[in-house]
Amino acid sequence: MNIKKDNGLSGILVIDKPKDMTSFKVDCIVKKELNCSKVGHAGTLDPFATGVLPILLNKATKLQDGLVNLPKSYEGTIKLGVSTDTLDITGCQNGERNVSDLEIEPVINYLNSLKGDFIQKIPAFSARKHKGIPLYKYARKNIEVVPENPTSTVKIYNFEVKSYSHPFIDFQCTVSKGTYVRAVAQDIMDKFDIPAHLYSLKRTSAGGFDISEALPLESLEKGSDFIMENLKIINN
Repeated sequence: MNIKKDNGLSGILVIDKPKDMTSFKVDCIVKKELNCSKVGHAGTLDPFATGVLPILLNKATKLQDGLVNLPKSYEGTIKLGVSTDTLDITGCQNGERNVSDLEIEPVINYLNSLKGDFIQKIPAFSARKHKGIPLYKYARKNIEVVPENPTSTVKIYNFEVKSYSHPFIDFQCTVSKGTYVRAVAQDIMDKFDIPAHLYSLKRTSAGGFDISEALPLESLEKGSDFIMENLKIINN
């Protein structure tokens, strides 16, 4: 790599975050590979999730707040019949029910109707902090806490079920900052008494960038010319 440290390289690299990696780890890899002094990202993805992760280099980090506030789009899969403590596939199973004879139409109609402003309960397994400590750290130790702000107002711009193949519901959605997509599994449990969890999640747009623009993380090894061709340059 011919990129030197502190050479003023600033801009945005849109990375397709791989599965089972934290967003912070992606920051560290990019920082080391490109020798950037300052690296951040716009909109954290859970480790099990994949997709669009805008990586901000040097002066571009000042754009973080503005990019994070833009809507984000996802496609994913909800599995019915099994619930987990984290509401997603990474958690421990805490409920199970045979749903082979489930009348799925009411569930699909409900999901397709999700649109507008909602008051969402902050999941116990989340990065939201209580007294400076992420909630998931309390949850992992089975410590129950009530954060100062246990709910937040979020907006769902659209939610569309793409298909259903027992017991999986494939969907796509566009939501506001701070929306926990896996909380939809909790909504299904509360409304229909059906165990559910988020089985997979891919972010297809964030920060105004589309998945078609996203680079595989390993593509950074192609060298400085490739990086410069794909870097979204910002003005000072």
